[in-house]
Amino acid sequence: MTYASAPGKIVLWGEYAVLTGAAAGVMALSNRASIRMEPSADKRWHFESKGFFCEPASCPSDELPNSPQSTFLRLILAHWGYRSLAECSTPLHITTDSSPFFAANQKLGLGSSAAVCTATYRALCALTRRSPVLSEVMALHRDWQGGKGSGLDVASAWHGGLIHFQQGLGTPADWPEDLYWQVVWSGKSAKTTDHITHFDQWRNQADNTPLNHLGALSNEICEKGPNLPLLTEYCQTLKALDEAAILNIFTQEHARLGKLAAASGALYKPCGAGGGDIGIAFSDDPHGIAAFRQQAAASGFLPLDLEMATNGVAFQQRQ
Repeated sequence: MTYASAPGKIVLWGEYAVLTGAAAGVMALSNRASIRMEPSADKRWHFESKGFFCEPASCPSDELPNSPQSTFLRLILAHWGYRSLAECSTPLHITTDSSPFFAANQKLGLGSSAAVCTATYRALCALTRRSPVLSEVMALHRDWQGGKGSGLDVASAWHGGLIHFQQGLGTPADWPEDLYWQVVWSGKSAKTTDHITHFDQWRNQADNTPLNHLGALSNEICEKGPNLPLLTEYCQTLKALDEAAILNIFTQEHARLGKLAAASGALYKPCGAGGGDIGIAFSDDPHGIAAFRQQAAASGFLPLDLEMATNGVAFQQRQ
């Protein structure tokens, strides 16, 4: 059996600014997507998915699969020049599990596609005896997104831990021991690529002053390390960009969470590209984070039980 997994992620600072060449802070999270490859019970290839729901599918060996749960497998094999599954292996039963990235059948916005793509790529590299290369899987995921995105989500899934990501490169970084955090889901899923398209249109037509300020702050946080004063200024600047570009980052749900955090003595910021998804609260007082978590849950939001994932993509081969 071949097994690979990769962690989720959260963008702590640098959203949108990273698309202009600024450095971003990205943390890998303890929820992991996995792919398991086992010998098939017959002469066909079988595919099933957990988390991202779709009916199980099968495919003959003389084709490449064309089912939703085999999207990344097909993308990767086609990129390598394979025209059929038989060219890379005997028939397999492949199970992809992204259930830790969903709640109540809704996507949380924790980088599920990047984690699934990275895990699938790592498993296929082992299956075909190729050396895995980060730049290749980043390019593959970007192609799947229609050429959008910086690649930071794949880099985070690859490296694990906290990284500073800039212009395609991820550099490991340390998180301050006295800065506490809590991730929470706003209750509303969003589609990242739609917001990036809107951002690109705005950027080409408008005054980029708020974006330039955001990039400068993001670089400063990477250089000095995160602290509450810098993160507070960054959050204010992100809001100015949101208002200028109409990105809908600070939704009503995130605004409510911001007020709950402030009442608990914490700082809150949204972490998605806009429209919903997740946010994070920061505090130098663990009691403030605990109070925010309690208030957020009492208000109908979903605090997530997540830690930093110290390891990135992982692979195991079992007999």
